[in-house]
Amino acid sequence: MIKHGRYWALAAASVVVVVFGSAQTTGALWRDDAAVSGGTINSGTLDIKVGPSGAEVNDYVLAALGSTNLGPNGFSQAPLSVKNAGTVPFGYRLQTTTVTGTVPLTLTASIVAATANCPSTVDPTGATQLYTGNAAGAQAPLAPGSRALAPGAGEVWCFRLAVGVDPPKNQSSTVKFSFRADQT
Repeated sequence: MIKHGRYWALAAASVVVVVFGSAQTTGALWRDDAAVSGGTINSGTLDIKVGPSGAEVNDYVLAALGSTNLGPNGFSQAPLSVKNAGTVPFGYRLQTTTVTGTVPLTLTASIVAATANCPSTVDPTGATQLYTGNAAGAQAPLAPGSRALAPGAGEVWCFRLAVGVDPPKNQSSTVKFSFRADQT
């Protein structure tokens, strides 16, 4: 009987060694260290806001960019303020646009000095054009490009949506603009 007890003790010890050895090997796969010389780690907030200057928000409905009964070659145009409301500089861009509806639209996106430079009825004054083309899937500037904004700084975009020579009658479309900001 003692002989069998030794075998059980040896078998149990072998299992403990195998389990302990496996745990040590696995633990080594997740471990690393490195010496770091002195330096500074900074943190901050990245916060892009859009909407009327002084009252920017995260999601904004640009109601002024819309019209009913657009005739041939008609357009709607409106300014949109973009502000860096965070504490770190960032690069940003119009990431994409999504169009729902049946009216084919051409988008022109420009940067202007102030909202007054993007009147609703005539071409914007002093505009730097960033994009012109199909409103669906627009991106400005093209990735990986971006526009730099320091903390507290802002810009005014002038958006124009135009229909062609023969727009569909009694139809509508909606355009959603999505911006992206990355810390620089």
